[in-house]
Amino acid sequence: MPVRIGRTTQDRAKYDPYFDGYVSYKVKDPLEAPMSLIYGPRFFDLIKDSGREAILGLNRGLNNRSNTFSAALEANARTSDHLWALELGNEPDLYEFWKYPVATSPWNETQEGLDAANWAQDFINHWNEPLPILAAGGYAIPFAIEPSWPNLPYLVDVAYNQTIKDGTKVYNGHLYSLSNVTADGLNVEMNHRTTAADLNTLPISSSKLDNKPYILGETGFHGADYKMDATLGSAIQTVDKTLRGLSIGIQRMFYHQGTINQAFFNWWSSDSVNAPFYGAYFAALAVEGGGSILASDNGTDSFAQYVVYKKEKPFKVVLVNTEYYSGTGSRSATKFTLTGLENGPVQALRLTGPSSETSVSRLQSDPSLEPSIGGQYFSNDNCSLRGHKKFEKFTVQDYQLTITLSASEALIIYL
Repeated sequence: MPVRIGRTTQDRAKYDPYFDGYVSYKVKDPLEAPMSLIYGPRFFDLIKDSGREAILGLNRGLNNRSNTFSAALEANARTSDHLWALELGNEPDLYEFWKYPVATSPWNETQEGLDAANWAQDFINHWNEPLPILAAGGYAIPFAIEPSWPNLPYLVDVAYNQTIKDGTKVYNGHLYSLSNVTADGLNVEMNHRTTAADLNTLPISSSKLDNKPYILGETGFHGADYKMDATLGSAIQTVDKTLRGLSIGIQRMFYHQGTINQAFFNWWSSDSVNAPFYGAYFAALAVEGGGSILASDNGTDSFAQYVVYKKEKPFKVVLVNTEYYSGTGSRSATKFTLTGLENGPVQALRLTGPSSETSVSRLQSDPSLEPSIGGQYFSNDNCSLRGHKKFEKFTVQDYQLTITLSASEALIIYL
């Protein structure tokens, strides 16, 4: 699984070539994010030891180029085989808000674009190879919320010269739900209409104009942190967001993992596999073995439909019912009808749980009360899958198949 190392503390971190540890900081509360920290050369060994491709975030906000570039060169020397991309700064559109030294007011698209381009050019002059290596953009808000707000289209269309574009590997943005609901807004946040509308704001076309992939360098349920982030509803939205994102041309999505035990949206805690991971795992099962994916709905209701292709032939169909169910009263259900199929038996795998509000308990004394995929669940003791996988069996007749999904369920149909 590729990883991105950065986010909140990316522009607060100072590289110390003489520091013998991995990272050092002081906080009053162990769950608090540090406002400053140092890290040393051994930090990059962790990337190498993980054996994963990594996007490494580097500090631009503090405006210390020599320090940032020396860190980049050391990372390249220690773990070049695993450096997929390097990122100069995190969410630079918010630099003036954080009062970082690099930000000169007014921090608009002109100021930020000029500084981003200047940094990128200087970096390329120091870096040499391999190129392209930069992940450019990384804005917290993927679109212009007001005239001249820093944004990716300005970088591509105006600020970057050809040398910088040649040194850029991917363009990226960050995306959380734009609905800004309160803690009891799970029904809004998890809905397919919300997810599709949010994804439609991304400037993927700007990346395509430069013939570069577009990725979400950071994404998740929404910007705040509520208990609803740890629910089946969040898992359902993760399935929908992943598949919808892939269908509109996003190459990769890096879901945000915060400090261990600190955030409800985390896929894992120190002693549990949390509900959002069920959505991620289910989405991975959905696209496994496929070559492309098509969304066959227009994103205007609560019901998502995807077709995964293999060698240009339909391989799987994924249905997602993003309606909310509180756990009390009757649970709504919807019928999906597929046409143009070959007659005969098919099997399917279902992601479900007792309600949209269902989360994972530590003791897992009754797995039937928690999320499951085909009847299986992840053990909090060692992360292994437990239970017997149950495929549902259906029969296509007269070239069509009708299947019922309850609110907050998803289904993979293997054709």
